[in-house]
Amino acid sequence: MTAKLATPRSRFTGPGGVYVKSVRDALRAFLAVTLLLGGLMLAVGAGIPRAYPTQEARDDMVRIATGLGQGLTSMPVNADTVGGWVQWKYGADFLWIAALWSILALSATLVTEARRGSLEFLAATPLTRRRVALEKVAAHLTVMAVACASVGFAAWLAGAAFGTLPGDVIPVPAAAGLALWMGLGAVAFGGLAFVLAPFLGRGAAAGIASVLLFAGWTLTGFQVSAPPARAIANLTPWSWTANHLPLAGQYDWISLLPVALVAAVLLAVGVEAFARRDIGASSAVVVPGLPSALLGLRGAIGRAFSDRLPAAIAWAAVLGIVGAVCTAASPAIAGQMAKLSPETVQLFREGLPVDPTTAAGLLEFGIIQVGYLAVGFAAVTLVSGWAADETSGRLEMLLATPLTRARWAAAGGFGVYLALGLIIVLLSLGVGVGALLAGIDALTPMIATATLALFAASVAGIGLAIGGVFRTSIAAEVVGAVVAATLAIEWLAPALRLPSWVHQLALTAHLGQPMLGTWDWTGMAACLVLALGGLALSAWGMRRRDVAT
Repeated sequence: MTAKLATPRSRFTGPGGVYVKSVRDALRAFLAVTLLLGGLMLAVGAGIPRAYPTQEARDDMVRIATGLGQGLTSMPVNADTVGGWVQWKYGADFLWIAALWSILALSATLVTEARRGSLEFLAATPLTRRRVALEKVAAHLTVMAVACASVGFAAWLAGAAFGTLPGDVIPVPAAAGLALWMGLGAVAFGGLAFVLAPFLGRGAAAGIASVLLFAGWTLTGFQVSAPPARAIANLTPWSWTANHLPLAGQYDWISLLPVALVAAVLLAVGVEAFARRDIGASSAVVVPGLPSALLGLRGAIGRAFSDRLPAAIAWAAVLGIVGAVCTAASPAIAGQMAKLSPETVQLFREGLPVDPTTAAGLLEFGIIQVGYLAVGFAAVTLVSGWAADETSGRLEMLLATPLTRARWAAAGGFGVYLALGLIIVLLSLGVGVGALLAGIDALTPMIATATLALFAASVAGIGLAIGGVFRTSIAAEVVGAVVAATLAIEWLAPALRLPSWVHQLALTAHLGQPMLGTWDWTGMAACLVLALGGLALSAWGMRRRDVAT
């Protein structure tokens, strides 16, 4: 028999080495993230010139951004250009999505395969564990670099194709600066998850890194209104690169060096941690113990909830503190906003729309609208932990007991929902404490946070359904994509003056404005249907398919 010579294509699509296989395994996530971020960039770049075609309209944009920056965030730079507006309003979203992808990928790239037992076969070959880890990290860096470069190209293309006024063109250095900032920041947070995963497991590592990602972004944004947040914010890459605004024409290349250094150190530590520890060894996250009667450790739901508890406590602590700070500062910020011109206030109302001169209006934006993003990604990390039972191989051991596959899926889903409930309860308490400190009504904003629980449960239900019917390895990624797409529509449609039916595609558009006392019961019912329906589909699907091995 004649041996078939390997072609360049077969080396990539065939078994290949560790690096090639890892790149191939990441292609699905790479395409999803690249299309999402690139499409978002092109949509924003095309929509801004259409919504604000004249210099007078652009001046209105600057007044809106400046008015908001005086109380809530950093001051905008060149907000009357396409690049400046995108950098100020949407820049963080690009890093958010890229970093979440990196966190999920690097927290699982070694730990999941170690628990499956596949790395033991590699360890029996001449390949050292250090080389295996290095090749897997190199594969992730490759796909991340290509994805960020694609987003940078989309930024340049958006300015060149859709720009209508002087300054709208986004030069190549600006696009490259965005791509480099995104890539380094994403890998820094992903590297943290990579270091923690061999010690704490995938779910806890992803949860801790995601919490720090959100906390750093939030505290950096609120340094203006809450100066005590500056000390903590200065410890994160968000603060280090605060003056690097490439799309706005402001560069701070030096600030990227510490981010690159931190990313390199974390990846190196992660490789060494994997090389020196036993394959698959991990430690539990130490949390305050609860009585088994309260935690329900004797049942499947109790076990599922206890597994999600460390990540839930981390999210709840951060969001509770942030909620308290934002609520306490809201009356003072509203007072600053009331000093703006009536024209600027009206433009602000048309863009969100909320009344920035009232504490309730600011809480609707700062707690509810931004909260959808936070609890959505909290749902991503919790669903990822639920999925880890199957992807790590632990589910096979659990099914050796009288526990059925359907019951595992349902119990795990309830555990996710209970963890989300804990996060929202502590966030609500934080909001209540902040309201009491500010001397404003506490009951209404505390009750309003219930819509965050409904939204988080609905997107988690989608992930549970996907994991049960198809496979759990893509459940968290689907939840992340749904959250990102929903909030992209929610925030872009009004700002770009898109048709109302486009805005109605977002589930968050059907939840009312609870901080203002306006509730949309139809949308809330839809969230419950998605949550309970997703749970039922998850249990039904697990009964009909084989467990992944």
